[in-house]
Amino acid sequence: MASAITQCSTSELTCSICTDYLTDPVTICCGHRFCNPCLCLLWEDALTPNCCPVCREISQQMYFKRIIFAEKQAIPTGESVSCQLSSSAMLICGRHQEIKNLICATDRSLLCFLCSQSPRHATHKLYMTKEADEYYRKKLLIQMKSIWKKKQKNQRNLNRETNIIRTWKVFIHLRSMMISAEYPKVCQYLREEEQKHLEGLATEGRIVFEQLKISQTRMAKMSVLLRGMFEKLKEMSCKADVNLPQDLGDIMKRNEFLRLAMPQPVNPQLSAWTITGMSERLNFFRVYITMDHKICSNHKLLFEDLRHLQCSLDDTDMSCTPTSTQYTSSWGAQILTSGKHYWEVDVKDSCNWVIGLCREAWTKRNDMRLDSEGIFLLLCLKVDDHFSLLSTSPLLPHYIPRPQGWLGVFLDYECGIVSFVNVAQSSLICSFLSRIFYFPLRPFICHGSK
Repeated sequence: MASAITQCSTSELTCSICTDYLTDPVTICCGHRFCNPCLCLLWEDALTPNCCPVCREISQQMYFKRIIFAEKQAIPTGESVSCQLSSSAMLICGRHQEIKNLICATDRSLLCFLCSQSPRHATHKLYMTKEADEYYRKKLLIQMKSIWKKKQKNQRNLNRETNIIRTWKVFIHLRSMMISAEYPKVCQYLREEEQKHLEGLATEGRIVFEQLKISQTRMAKMSVLLRGMFEKLKEMSCKADVNLPQDLGDIMKRNEFLRLAMPQPVNPQLSAWTITGMSERLNFFRVYITMDHKICSNHKLLFEDLRHLQCSLDDTDMSCTPTSTQYTSSWGAQILTSGKHYWEVDVKDSCNWVIGLCREAWTKRNDMRLDSEGIFLLLCLKVDDHFSLLSTSPLLPHYIPRPQGWLGVFLDYECGIVSFVNVAQSSLICSFLSRIFYFPLRPFICHGSK
């Protein structure tokens, strides 16, 4: 009878996986009990659905019902009694012949009561061996649970990485197809934008051209009327003075009418069209230009040309003199001999300026003029309340809005291209195309008084 009771009690406290006493015991759906760590490791390695190691019943959930034992004990058999006697002999203090029933929390050594009173352990915290066993067992279980949680988290991350690796090449291939499908759309969009830009330019060109033709016709008719009036006045000057007051009064009335009907010249100006992606593309070649203040070249002839050009554009101001505007110039420190370069210059609200690139040899000379070779410049000149944009090589007017703020300059040395860009509107001002650069170039800036 005692043997049956002992066998029953022992089986209730034994894990069928590790065949040892239960550690952190749990009960699964079928009612069998196991060590929590043993069951976790077993189910993790299993390739089949989770099932009981004893009855093979499938457990649908990883939910465990925990069991708390007051203490692990079994009815001692003869063999267990002999083991207990031998272990008790090992717990006898060799110095004091007392039972070691205390444990030091500092160095974790077993002590008898007399050893615990020694100066070495006087300040240490002590536990009864049974209490110590429970304390360290709980700490051990906490550490096991912490490590197991970390392992499960690591396993989830591992599964995620494995799934990504399994589908990564497929994803890259699919992504490549998506990107390849987008670029033709961009090209198609840019082709459509280009077509709209060119059609808009052609329409604006026709409208402005018609306005110029109408204005030309009106001015031609006005020229005939004015010539006739001039000839009339010439005839009057040769007549007798008797009818002069009456005739002069009629002429003055006609002159007032002609003054009011005097046609005004057309100021042609085209729209500045934004070119999609131009600023982003040019910024790939962005450089920062610094000025070389050691270069002391003084291009008086160039400045005189600018002043004469400014006066020639002013048809209404007959008193304009070549000394109306003062200019100062500066050169970039960088010498450009190859590659693509893009930089920006802040012209602010300046009315008169010259920006671009010149042959590097002009830094050592003082005879550069607007028609000199090797200069690629954009000019802005104020005449009355109007602004004129012109480019050199040869001198060519551009009927587009004056840029304010930042002006972009782009050089493609190998392709022989110099372009000027309105940064705020991402629009093209003008370009020098298909030039041949066989000489070093330097950035050039010239500012005139407002």
